[in-house]
Amino acid sequence: MLNRASVLVAEDQPFIALDLAFAIEDAGGIVVGPTATCEGALALVGTVTVAAAILDVNLVDGDCSRLVEVLSSLDIPFIIHTALDLPPALAARFSGLIVQIKPCPAANLVAQLETMLAERPASHTGKPLAGTAAKHQGDAMGEQV
Repeated sequence: MLNRASVLVAEDQPFIALDLAFAIEDAGGIVVGPTATCEGALALVGTVTVAAAILDVNLVDGDCSRLVEVLSSLDIPFIIHTALDLPPALAARFSGLIVQIKPCPAANLVAQLETMLAERPASHTGKPLAGTAAKHQGDAMGEQV
């Protein structure tokens, strides 16, 4: 169970985003998003507590490299869920990324997130990154899938 952990969904395919959202809710989690853009995801990370994330590598406004950097800096666990190869620069910089190739059942992704969260120290909160929201203007909710 996700035990009310908040999980960011950054996915530009509406049916996949909804499937992930339902799987997160079924596992007792709270869905943050979904959003179809990296900018929207960054805005959410800057304003909402995020415990974990599921990201598509290619979103409406480009690849998720910046989002990966921010989540990594905040020590927020995430899974990249993609049908494509990682951008070479992203793969080189973050060699230990967890990548699941589409199609992958949403329940499997959520189960993997549950394991990742269970292995974290209890003190980790996933608090918003101060100042991120100001850098990424726009209503993230308006960019939802």
